Amino acid sequence: MLYIDTLIQNCHIAKAAIPSKVIEVDDLSALDGIQKAIYIIEEVGGNPEETFQAFSRYKARKERACARLNAPSTVLYVGSSTTGVRKRIEQHLGRGNKGTYALHLSHWFSGKYKVTVRQYDVSDQVLQIIEDDLSHSLKPAFGKQGGNNK
Repeated sequence: MLYIDTLIQNCHIAKAAIPSKVIEVDDLSALDGIQKAIYIIEEVGGNPEETFQAFSRYKARKERACARLNAPSTVLYVGSSTTGVRKRIEQHLGRGNKGTYALHLSHWFSGKYKVTVRQYDVSDQVLQIIEDDLSHSLKPAFGKQGGNNK
């Protein structure tokens, strides 16, 4: 039962974890050098139902690999990166490869959004638990729950 014991221990660490830094991103250069963090992309002052429908239509065109549809929400996406947060957010903004699963905002979204980055000093496994908890509670409109390393 080593796996379960480790998972339980990591859950306890995740419950107690607080961000070592929180950045509301105005300029992506503020993210230079941050490898590991959780990010939240939120719509500001828009209509979640219209935004959800707009992304659904864009995704149906199959021009780019798009995040999973969940349900309308002002929280568009909750994600994490362990290899470079700036690059991952650039992908969501629409500056990445068309084959990378992301929001690709510049290709369909004309509203306002805010990006918040929470940096944690924890293992990758604990970071994934924190991300899953945030995703569960914030109920983002798009994206899947769980890491890609499974």
